[in-house]
Amino acid sequence: MIPIPPNSPPSLSAFFSGELWEKWHKKGWVFEIENLPKHVTYIRNKPESCRLFVKGLKDGSADTPPSGISLRIFGNLESAKDYHQKILTKNLGTNSVGDSAFLDEESFTVGVPFPGDEEIPQLRRIFEPSRFRRLLEPMLGEVTYDDWRLQRSITRHSLIAYKPGRRCVLKTKVKLRNLNEDKKIRKLLHLKVENRKTISKSLELALAISNATKNCQFFKTPRFVGTSPAMNIFGHEWIEGHHLDFSGPNAGELPQKIALALNELHQIPLETSTHPPPQIMVKEIDNLATDLSNLRPGMRFSLLSLSNRLKNHVQCLNLVPSVLAHGDLHRLQILQDGDQIIFLDFDRAGRGFACMDLGSLMEDLILAGESEDVAQALLEQYQMRAPRKISKEELIFGRCLARLRRSFDPFRSFSETWPDEMEKSIEWCNSLLRTVDGDG
Repeated sequence: MIPIPPNSPPSLSAFFSGELWEKWHKKGWVFEIENLPKHVTYIRNKPESCRLFVKGLKDGSADTPPSGISLRIFGNLESAKDYHQKILTKNLGTNSVGDSAFLDEESFTVGVPFPGDEEIPQLRRIFEPSRFRRLLEPMLGEVTYDDWRLQRSITRHSLIAYKPGRRCVLKTKVKLRNLNEDKKIRKLLHLKVENRKTISKSLELALAISNATKNCQFFKTPRFVGTSPAMNIFGHEWIEGHHLDFSGPNAGELPQKIALALNELHQIPLETSTHPPPQIMVKEIDNLATDLSNLRPGMRFSLLSLSNRLKNHVQCLNLVPSVLAHGDLHRLQILQDGDQIIFLDFDRAGRGFACMDLGSLMEDLILAGESEDVAQALLEQYQMRAPRKISKEELIFGRCLARLRRSFDPFRSFSETWPDEMEKSIEWCNSLLRTVDGDG
């Protein structure tokens, strides 16, 4: 059984036990799945409500959305009723295959079938073929609907990532047939749909990164292909490749290839949005410690001590020059296609610090089961080619902050041992800091 954090909505425990899902399935409200926690791809837990997304097994077609349901488990019935009424008022309660929103008054839960999202209403248009046709046309280059038509029977939508209220990412396969000749075109696209609050910034950044990296020697990024007339859907080409394999026959070459690519990225002179400066990082560290303490109240003192130690090292970044940083670099953001390194997902890119990218990737490799030797090999190869060497204090700070941010991951992935894993991450940060504080 997954340990439930204190101050969670009362029904969260019954949800993870499967009791609620079984009840809802018998009523016909949700789809059938096995091993419920593995299908929960998003969670945001607060005392007044817990927001989750449960992804089903079925991919979508031209007019059928991928199976999934957003859940809000509230702390009281009044809040659940108010939210349910809001969904119905905005006509978001039913999707194109007839799945309907529901209100479970006993558990204070509201379920909304995908793609019903009050903050991203345009998401529904993708599964309306006549509208999707108009949305897609600006992303097809020279292809126009005067001469080509979309084959609905071939169109497929796979749900890659979804943060309710914020962003949805789809892998979309389309096939077009020429109306005058026996010609066909197949397109594989990476579509992003965002809410109106963030889309302008995301669109500007996506286009800037695509243009700035198109002639890079040691890596490539997905090519930006266009935006819909509604301006809150944009697309990239979908790049095929495989994730890094450090156990394969050519594993020894990977640190050098990644180091060359990361150095090249960091030296691109693109002026774009900036990551938080050191003084704002202090606030983030405090917030991380507070949020982790809410999950594990018994670790409050240890987290306070760690945050104070970490804040003492923020000042090492005050005179460090900025680079074009990825902002969320981990092994799943890197593909390899032959000898080509591919960096993905620049949603958090901006002018930042090299030590944050490198520290994030090193910690991710270790959490994935790679040895410290692999992480150190990556560091050595990076330092050999960097125009400015990263100091030990910068690197330790970058690694510690990355690990502190990742301390939520075991809970978000619903590990039964997440409390112990969180505690190990805190001790790992302390052991890294001892190497620069001189007490270990």
